[in-house]
Amino acid sequence: MSRVVKKPDERKNELLEIAEKLFIEKGYENTSVKDIYTQANGSFGMFYHHFKSKEELLEEVYKKMMEQLFEPIKSGIADSDLSGIEKLRKALSLAIVSAKQETEINSKDAYQKNPQLLVMHMHSTLGITSDLFSNIIEEGIKDGTIQTEHPHELSQMILLFLNVWINPWLYQWSPEKLRNIFFFMKDIFDKLGVPALSEDMLQGLIDLSLLMQEDK
Repeated sequence: MSRVVKKPDERKNELLEIAEKLFIEKGYENTSVKDIYTQANGSFGMFYHHFKSKEELLEEVYKKMMEQLFEPIKSGIADSDLSGIEKLRKALSLAIVSAKQETEINSKDAYQKNPQLLVMHMHSTLGITSDLFSNIIEEGIKDGTIQTEHPHELSQMILLFLNVWINPWLYQWSPEKLRNIFFFMKDIFDKLGVPALSEDMLQGLIDLSLLMQEDK
Protein backbone atom coordinates (compact mmCIF):
# COMPACT_ATOMS: atom_id res chain seq x y z
CA MET A 1 0.00 0.00 0.00
CA SER A 2 1.37 3.42 -0.94
CA ARG A 3 1.78 5.96 1.81
CA VAL A 4 -0.52 8.97 1.91
CA VAL A 5 1.41 12.21 1.62
CA LYS A 6 0.43 14.66 4.35
CA LYS A 7 1.62 18.09 5.43
CA PRO A 8 4.32 17.98 8.15
CA ASP A 9 2.10 19.52 10.87
CA GLU A 10 -0.75 17.20 9.98
CA ARG A 11 1.53 14.15 10.13
CA LYS A 12 3.05 15.24 13.44
CA ASN A 13 -0.39 15.74 15.01
CA GLU A 14 -1.42 12.32 13.73
CA LEU A 15 1.58 10.73 15.45
CA LEU A 16 0.75 12.59 18.68
CA GLU A 17 -2.86 11.39 18.63
CA ILE A 18 -1.83 7.79 17.94
CA ALA A 19 0.84 7.89 20.65
CA GLU A 20 -1.57 9.30 23.23
CA LYS A 21 -4.10 6.58 22.41
CA LEU A 22 -1.51 3.78 22.63
CA PHE A 23 0.10 5.14 25.82
CA ILE A 24 -3.31 5.18 27.50
CA GLU A 25 -4.24 1.70 26.26
CA LYS A 26 -0.89 -0.11 26.63
CA GLY A 27 1.33 2.16 28.68
CA TYR A 28 4.44 4.06 27.60
CA GLU A 29 6.89 1.20 28.27
CA ASN A 30 4.77 -1.29 26.32
CA THR A 31 4.41 0.94 23.26
CA SER A 32 7.20 0.90 20.70
CA VAL A 33 8.10 3.53 18.14
CA LYS A 34 7.19 0.96 15.49
CA ASP A 35 3.71 0.55 17.00
CA ILE A 36 3.18 4.28 16.57
CA TYR A 37 4.45 4.84 13.04
CA THR A 38 2.85 1.60 11.78
CA GLN A 39 -0.61 2.84 12.78
CA ALA A 40 0.17 6.08 10.92
CA ASN A 41 1.14 4.05 7.84
CA GLY A 42 4.55 5.67 8.17
CA SER A 43 8.15 4.64 8.58
CA PHE A 44 11.08 4.73 11.00
CA GLY A 45 12.55 7.71 9.16
CA MET A 46 9.24 9.56 9.11
CA PHE A 47 8.89 9.22 12.89
CA TYR A 48 12.39 10.52 13.61
CA HIS A 49 11.88 13.39 11.20
CA HIS A 50 9.27 14.76 13.63
CA PHE A 51 10.65 13.57 16.99
CA LYS A 52 14.22 13.09 18.18
CA SER A 53 13.19 10.27 20.51
CA LYS A 54 10.28 8.47 22.11
CA GLU A 55 10.94 10.54 25.25
CA GLU A 56 10.48 13.78 23.30
CA LEU A 57 7.24 12.38 21.88
CA LEU A 58 6.00 11.69 25.43
CA GLU A 59 6.75 15.29 26.42
CA GLU A 60 4.78 16.54 23.41
CA VAL A 61 1.87 14.24 24.25
CA TYR A 62 1.79 15.59 27.80
CA LYS A 63 1.96 19.18 26.53
CA LYS A 64 -1.01 18.47 24.25
CA MET A 65 -2.96 16.96 27.15
CA MET A 66 -2.29 20.03 29.32
CA GLU A 67 -3.38 22.39 26.53
CA GLN A 68 -6.65 20.48 26.28
CA LEU A 69 -7.08 20.72 30.05
CA PHE A 70 -6.25 24.44 30.25
CA GLU A 71 -8.29 25.62 27.27
CA PRO A 72 -11.74 25.43 28.92
CA ILE A 73 -10.29 27.00 32.08
CA LYS A 74 -8.78 29.94 30.19
CA SER A 75 -11.98 30.42 28.17
CA GLY A 76 -14.13 30.16 31.28
CA ILE A 77 -12.33 32.95 33.13
CA ALA A 78 -12.00 35.30 30.17
CA ASP A 79 -14.98 37.34 31.39
CA SER A 80 -13.47 40.66 32.50
CA ASP A 81 -16.48 41.38 34.73
CA LEU A 82 -15.46 38.64 37.17
CA SER A 83 -13.43 39.61 40.22
CA GLY A 84 -10.16 37.87 41.00
CA ILE A 85 -11.65 35.59 43.65
CA GLU A 86 -14.56 34.73 41.34
CA LYS A 87 -12.11 33.80 38.58
CA LEU A 88 -10.13 31.66 41.00
CA ARG A 89 -13.24 29.77 42.17
CA LYS A 90 -14.37 29.29 38.57
CA ALA A 91 -10.92 28.10 37.47
CA LEU A 92 -10.83 25.52 40.28
CA SER A 93 -14.35 24.31 39.48
CA LEU A 94 -13.51 24.01 35.77
CA ALA A 95 -10.30 22.11 36.60
CA ILE A 96 -12.36 19.53 38.51
CA VAL A 97 -14.86 19.24 35.65
CA SER A 98 -12.03 18.84 33.10
CA ALA A 99 -10.38 16.13 35.21
CA LYS A 100 -13.69 14.24 35.42
CA GLN A 101 -14.22 14.51 31.65
CA GLU A 102 -10.67 13.31 30.99
CA THR A 103 -11.26 10.30 33.25
CA GLU A 104 -14.53 9.46 31.50
CA ILE A 105 -12.91 9.67 28.04
CA ASN A 106 -9.60 8.00 28.82
CA SER A 107 -8.65 4.95 30.85
CA LYS A 108 -9.02 5.43 34.62
CA ASP A 109 -5.57 3.94 35.13
CA ALA A 110 -3.83 6.04 32.45
CA TYR A 111 -1.41 7.52 34.97
CA GLN A 112 -0.77 4.14 36.60
CA LYS A 113 0.17 2.76 33.18
CA ASN A 114 2.29 5.83 32.51
CA PRO A 115 4.13 6.92 35.67
CA GLN A 116 6.24 9.21 33.47
CA LEU A 117 3.09 11.28 32.79
CA LEU A 118 2.34 11.42 36.50
CA VAL A 119 5.85 12.73 37.22
CA MET A 120 5.39 15.41 34.54
CA HIS A 121 2.04 16.29 36.09
CA MET A 122 3.66 16.74 39.50
CA HIS A 123 6.40 18.96 38.02
CA SER A 124 3.86 21.15 36.21
CA THR A 125 1.99 21.64 39.49
CA LEU A 126 4.76 23.98 40.63
CA GLY A 127 5.49 25.21 37.10
CA ILE A 128 3.18 26.16 34.24
CA THR A 129 -0.02 25.28 36.13
CA SER A 130 1.06 27.40 39.08
CA ASP A 131 1.82 30.32 36.74
CA LEU A 132 -1.74 30.25 35.40
CA PHE A 133 -3.27 30.43 38.88
CA SER A 134 -0.71 33.01 40.06
CA ASN A 135 -1.93 35.40 37.38
CA ILE A 136 -5.51 35.00 38.59
CA ILE A 137 -4.48 35.58 42.21
CA GLU A 138 -2.58 38.74 41.25
CA GLU A 139 -5.79 40.06 39.66
CA GLY A 140 -7.57 39.39 42.96
CA ILE A 141 -4.88 41.26 44.88
CA LYS A 142 -5.33 44.27 42.61
CA ASP A 143 -9.13 44.37 42.96
CA GLY A 144 -9.01 43.64 46.70
CA THR A 145 -10.86 40.30 46.66
CA ILE A 146 -7.77 38.25 47.58
CA GLN A 147 -5.54 39.09 50.52
CA THR A 148 -1.99 37.79 50.20
CA GLU A 149 1.55 39.07 49.72
CA HIS A 150 2.67 35.79 48.17
CA PRO A 151 0.58 35.03 45.05
CA HIS A 152 2.96 32.45 43.59
CA GLU A 153 3.32 30.49 46.83
CA LEU A 154 -0.44 30.62 47.39
CA SER A 155 -0.99 29.25 43.91
CA GLN A 156 1.43 26.39 44.62
CA MET A 157 -0.29 25.65 47.94
CA ILE A 158 -3.72 25.39 46.29
CA LEU A 159 -2.38 23.14 43.54
CA LEU A 160 -0.48 20.88 45.93
CA PHE A 161 -3.76 20.41 47.78
CA LEU A 162 -5.63 19.53 44.57
CA ASN A 163 -2.92 17.68 42.65
CA VAL A 164 -1.35 15.73 45.50
CA TRP A 165 -3.36 15.44 48.70
CA ILE A 166 -6.75 14.79 47.09
CA ASN A 167 -5.53 13.59 43.70
CA PRO A 168 -7.65 10.46 42.96
CA TRP A 169 -4.86 9.06 40.77
CA LEU A 170 -2.66 8.98 43.88
CA TYR A 171 -5.08 8.36 46.75
CA GLN A 172 -8.52 6.79 46.82
CA TRP A 173 -10.09 8.49 49.83
CA SER A 174 -13.54 7.58 51.09
CA PRO A 175 -16.17 10.33 50.62
CA GLU A 176 -16.13 10.99 54.37
CA LYS A 177 -12.32 11.36 54.49
CA LEU A 178 -12.34 13.53 51.38
CA ARG A 179 -15.00 15.74 52.95
CA ASN A 180 -12.91 16.16 56.11
CA ILE A 181 -9.80 17.09 54.11
CA PHE A 182 -11.75 19.53 51.96
CA PHE A 183 -13.30 21.44 54.86
CA PHE A 184 -9.97 21.51 56.68
CA MET A 185 -8.34 23.18 53.65
CA LYS A 186 -11.36 25.45 53.10
CA ASP A 187 -11.02 26.68 56.69
CA ILE A 188 -7.31 27.41 56.15
CA PHE A 189 -7.91 29.33 52.91
CA ASP A 190 -10.78 31.32 54.44
CA LYS A 191 -8.58 32.34 57.37
CA LEU A 192 -5.83 33.35 54.95
CA GLY A 193 -8.27 35.75 53.29
CA VAL A 194 -8.64 33.58 50.19
CA PRO A 195 -12.16 32.06 50.19
CA ALA A 196 -11.46 30.06 47.03
CA LEU A 197 -13.14 26.75 47.89
CA SER A 198 -16.90 26.32 47.69
CA GLU A 199 -19.05 23.38 48.72
CA ASP A 200 -20.15 22.66 45.14
CA MET A 201 -16.51 21.80 44.37
CA LEU A 202 -16.62 19.11 47.05
CA GLN A 203 -19.33 17.15 45.26
CA GLY A 204 -17.34 17.32 42.03
CA LEU A 205 -14.28 15.96 43.84
CA ILE A 206 -16.31 13.14 45.41
CA ASP A 207 -17.80 12.23 42.01
CA LEU A 208 -14.31 12.18 40.47
CA SER A 209 -12.92 10.05 43.30
CA LEU A 210 -15.76 7.53 43.06
CA LEU A 211 -15.34 7.38 39.27
CA MET A 212 -11.68 6.51 39.72
CA GLN A 213 -12.54 3.75 42.20
CA GLU A 214 -15.09 2.00 39.97
CA ASP A 215 -14.20 -1.61 39.12
CA LYS A 216 -11.30 -1.58 41.62
